[in-house]
Amino acid sequence: MDAAKEQAYFAARIRNLFELCEKLQCPRFSDFLNEEEAAAAASIAERARMPFLFWGGFSGAGRVVLGVFPEWMEPDQKLFPIKGCTFRYPEAFSLTHRDFLGSLMGQQIRRELIGDILVNPGETYVFFDERVQKVLLTQIDRIGKVGVEVLDSVPEGISVQQKFQEINGTLASLRLDAAVAFCCGISREKAAALISAGSVQVNHREMSSVSAQLSDGAILSVRGKGRFRLETDGTLTRKGRIAVRMLKYL
Repeated sequence: MDAAKEQAYFAARIRNLFELCEKLQCPRFSDFLNEEEAAAAASIAERARMPFLFWGGFSGAGRVVLGVFPEWMEPDQKLFPIKGCTFRYPEAFSLTHRDFLGSLMGQQIRRELIGDILVNPGETYVFFDERVQKVLLTQIDRIGKVGVEVLDSVPEGISVQQKFQEINGTLASLRLDAAVAFCCGISREKAAALISAGSVQVNHREMSSVSAQLSDGAILSVRGKGRFRLETDGTLTRKGRIAVRMLKYL
């Protein structure tokens, strides 16, 4: 299936959630969505004019579920079909996100049913769709070659502290090509070429216009260069340039 057909199929699935919610008058939920899918779903949701909420099981989750609610109902995180479990193992073993994802998908669990995987020394938290709860809790006792203990809960108050590299400077304007050149340390010409090649996304959507104007908080994803968040209050220097701060995700 080519990209255009995939996008059309995805949009139809999201619209179907709203149609079913309105028809059945009960909440409907998507599978887990990555950031790009969540941005596309949000665009559709905003036009539907029905209550909705994105939730991934904890504050700051990267992979989230879209919940759609009848007009008379307040969106509620507690209604989402999201569960969490804790994998415990000796801290001497350095397990990775890939190790966990590979083991879970080895149990024939679809990626769309798995949310964030938060790896810590000796303890990893996994969020998932309740439909696969039995498999996770009863069928997995090893991740790779490491034996694990699985608990059917996660600690309260989990959050993700994103780390950034800070890049400060000024721009003549908030044009996309200027911002890409600045955050990637390349020329405007090379930045324009990346944009024209479809290698740049703004707020998780591909952007093809080099002159597109950015706003405070915009997320730039540049293939092969990383992901950045633009921060600016519009303050001008004495030379009339705009003071900006780029936060590079680590």
